[in-house]
Amino acid sequence: MRAALLVGLSVLVASPVIAQQDTTRVPVAVEDLVVTVERAPTRASDASAPVRTVTRAELERRAAGDLTTVLRDVPGVQIDPVISSGAGITLQGLGSDRVLVLLDGAPVSGRIGGEFDLTRISPSQIERIEIVEGPQSTLYGSSAIGGVVNLLTRRDLAHGAELSTQIGSGGQRDARARVSGGAAGVNGSLDVGRRSADLAPGRAAGAPGSADRWDAMARASGRIGSGTIDARVLGIQEEQQYVTTSRSGATTSNFNDNWQLDGLVSTTLGASGRTELRLHGSYYDHRFTPSSSTAREDGVEEWDRQRTADVEALRRGAFGAHRWLAGAKVEREWLTSDRVEGGSRGAWTGAAYATADWALAPWLRATTGARLTSGEVWGTDVAPRVGIVARGPAATYLKLGGARGFRAPSFKELFTNFTNTRGASYTVLGDADLQPEYSWNASAEIGRTAGGSEVYARAFRNWLRNFIETGLVDPSQSIFQYQNVARARTAGLEVGGSVTRGIVTARASHAYLDTEDESTGEPLLGRAAHMTRGGMTVQPGPLSVTGEVVHTTSTPLSRGQAGTTYQGAYTRMNLSAGLHLTNGARVTLGVDNLTDSEPEGAATELGRRWFGGLSWAFAW
Repeated sequence: MRAALLVGLSVLVASPVIAQQDTTRVPVAVEDLVVTVERAPTRASDASAPVRTVTRAELERRAAGDLTTVLRDVPGVQIDPVISSGAGITLQGLGSDRVLVLLDGAPVSGRIGGEFDLTRISPSQIERIEIVEGPQSTLYGSSAIGGVVNLLTRRDLAHGAELSTQIGSGGQRDARARVSGGAAGVNGSLDVGRRSADLAPGRAAGAPGSADRWDAMARASGRIGSGTIDARVLGIQEEQQYVTTSRSGATTSNFNDNWQLDGLVSTTLGASGRTELRLHGSYYDHRFTPSSSTAREDGVEEWDRQRTADVEALRRGAFGAHRWLAGAKVEREWLTSDRVEGGSRGAWTGAAYATADWALAPWLRATTGARLTSGEVWGTDVAPRVGIVARGPAATYLKLGGARGFRAPSFKELFTNFTNTRGASYTVLGDADLQPEYSWNASAEIGRTAGGSEVYARAFRNWLRNFIETGLVDPSQSIFQYQNVARARTAGLEVGGSVTRGIVTARASHAYLDTEDESTGEPLLGRAAHMTRGGMTVQPGPLSVTGEVVHTTSTPLSRGQAGTTYQGAYTRMNLSAGLHLTNGARVTLGVDNLTDSEPEGAATELGRRWFGGLSWAFAW
C-alpha cells in the first residue's frame, strides 16, 4: 500500500503543472478533531462528509490580510468575487449565495445580493476554518446546498498579550493587539485590530479603490454550577470605495459602509455537558452611496439593514456504542431595505432535527439524520441525510453519503420592488409564491491515512432543482421577476495525497469540476474545470519554509450575444518562510504569485503580492 501511495504521489507531482498545497493534508491535521460535520468532536477521516481544515498556523504563515488570500489555494474551493458584494467562495461548483457561512456554528447576517463577503472577517480573530462540502441542511438549515464554511474564533485564554503587524502589496497595512487573562474563575480576552488595503473586495486589478476596517472581539468564559458558559461578541466597521465605468465612459464613485455586530452565548448544563443552549444575535447595516463626483455628499444613500436572533437547544447522548444528537431552533429575521416592498419585512422560522451514529460493526458506522424546517413565509422543507464510514485493513477507509439541501427564498427574492433609474432603465419584482431551492447529493471517498502519509480520492454529484433566478416577464417595459426556473447539475472528482519524512512534507492534488445549466446546456459561470496543486514544506527547528504551485484552467465569466467571455488559464507560485524567535516573537516573509502571472480577462486581483509580518507574544 505504501508503494502505491508513493507511486500515486509521484504521478501527481509529475503532472504538467505542480499544484497548490492542500492546507488540510498535513498528516497531523488530518486526524485532528473537527466539530462542524457532526456538531460533536470527530476525527476528520471518520466524518460522514468531506471536510477540510485551515489552521491558525496557515493563516499566520500567509500573513493574510483577509480570509480569501488563503482560501483561494485550498483544493475544492474557488473564490466568487462580486462587484459591490465582495468575495465569497464556491464549493462543489455552487456559488457563495448557496454556501452557508457560520461563525462558531451560527449563521452570520450580512449578505448583499445573496453574497457573503468573507474579506470582512479578520484572520487574526480566527483559530481554525472548517470547510464541509455538500449539502449540510440536516444540521444547519437553509443555504447549505454547496456546503458550510465554519469560522471558529480564538478561544485561547492564557494570561498574556500579543502584538502584531503585517504589511504587503496593494497597500496592505494591518495591526493587532490582544490581551487575555482571568480572575475569580472567569477567563476573558479582548482582540482589537485595523486592516487597510488599496483595493476594494471583488474588484479587478488596477481598479481604483480602497478598504479600511476596524474590528474587535471580546470573549469571556467560566463555570455556572456544574456547567459552563462562553460568551463572544464581534464588532466590525468597514469603509470601502471604488470607481465603476459605464459603457458610455461615465464614471461613478461608489461608497460601501458596513457595520457588523455578532454575539453568541453558549451554555452547557450538567457535568456531562450533553445539553447545550445557544443564544445568538447578528446585526448588519449596509449603506451604499453612488456618486457622480468624487464626493460622497453628492450621492444618494441606499440602506440595507439586516437583523437575526435565534435560540437553539441541543442534546447529545449515547446508547451502547451508538451516539445521537437532537435539537430544536427558533429564529426571527428582519430586513429593512428601500428595494423591498413595504420597506421592511420580518418572519419566524422553526426547525427540529436529529441525527444518529450507528456502530454496525467495529469497522463500520452509519449516520442517519433529518431536519424539518418551517418558515412563516415560504412553507416547509425536509432535509434528510445518510452516510457510511468503513475502516479497512492497513488504515484504509471508505465513505459513502447522500443528502438533501435547500435554500429558502430571501426577503428580497420574495418582496423586491425595485426600479433602476441610473443608466438603462429596468424593474425587478419579487414573487411571494417562490418555493425553496433544493438539491440531492451523492458522494464517495476512499483513502488511507497512516505513518505520516495520506492518499485519497473523492467524487460527488449534485442534482439542483427550483433554482431562483430573474426572468424577463415584460420585454416592452424591461420588467424582470424572481422565479423558480433553473435546473443544474455539478459533479467532480479529486485525487491527492501527502507524505512526511523527517522535516519535509510534500503534497499534491488535482480537482476536476463538471457543471451544466440544464436550461442552456452551458457550463455554470465562474467555475474552472481543472485545478492542480502541489507543495513542499521544510521545517528545520524554529524555521519553516514552504513553496507551492497552483494551476487553474480557463474560467467562463459571462455570456452575451457575442458568446462566452473567459478568464484565461494561469499558474501561481507562492513562497513563504516563518521563523520563531526565542523571545516569543515570530517573523514571516513571503510572496504570492512570484512570477506575477495574470490571466487574460482576470475577474479580480490575482497579481504578485509581497508580504511580511511580525508578532510578539508574552505571558505574565
